[in-house]
Amino acid sequence: MGLPIQTAPKYTTVLPSDGREVTFRPFLVKEQKVLVLARESEDQRQQLNAVKDLLTAVTEGECNIDDMYSVDVEWLFLQVRAKSVGEEVRSTFTCGENECDGTGQSILNLEEITVVGKLPEEATVMITEDVGVVLEMAKFKSITDIDSKTTADENVIEIVKKCIVRIFDANQVFERNDMSQDELDEFVDNLSFQQLEKIGSFFDDAPRLTVDVQFKCNKCETVQTKNLQGLQNFF
Repeated sequence: MGLPIQTAPKYTTVLPSDGREVTFRPFLVKEQKVLVLARESEDQRQQLNAVKDLLTAVTEGECNIDDMYSVDVEWLFLQVRAKSVGEEVRSTFTCGENECDGTGQSILNLEEITVVGKLPEEATVMITEDVGVVLEMAKFKSITDIDSKTTADENVIEIVKKCIVRIFDANQVFERNDMSQDELDEFVDNLSFQQLEKIGSFFDDAPRLTVDVQFKCNKCETVQTKNLQGLQNFF
């Protein structure tokens, strides 16, 4: 007779982007081991793929993680983590004062993390009087496909390319599926900085998880506040 296998409890959460309810279970010991190994590797792509595999497992395939908005994936991951190993996360931060190499610790309560921003009602950005771009929010796959060796500025440009739905002018409409990668690269590479900033404002207003934490430097004893955003900060 085999040993008894425990049945994990089920929980539900509401995704911030569209209010959809998702059912999940806590992650298991074997799944946590994979997550720990990914975190220790410091490879962003490996970490994100580990999160995807974990969330696919704990939702029992209910969610297509690749097609979910990044904010929904982050939110779901935090809910799963809280129910699996507790709501508190201990983090260490580098002092922000000049010429101080100290650090400080803070205990973050995951339940204090909030969602700011909202899904844009208007996804069209006019970059000239006649030329416009229709955008969608970044899906999780768009983030995981980014080369972890590229710079932050290069990452932004690649995400912009992946979020373009169509491009139009006064006479024609060009759907993303009908463009070659070379054509899309050429279009984005020939944008001015001002035009790129107009497109970037779309992402600035998109929903995201955020929380402010305080910590005290162990050397200069300065109390500081740090704003946390993005999955890696809550990993």
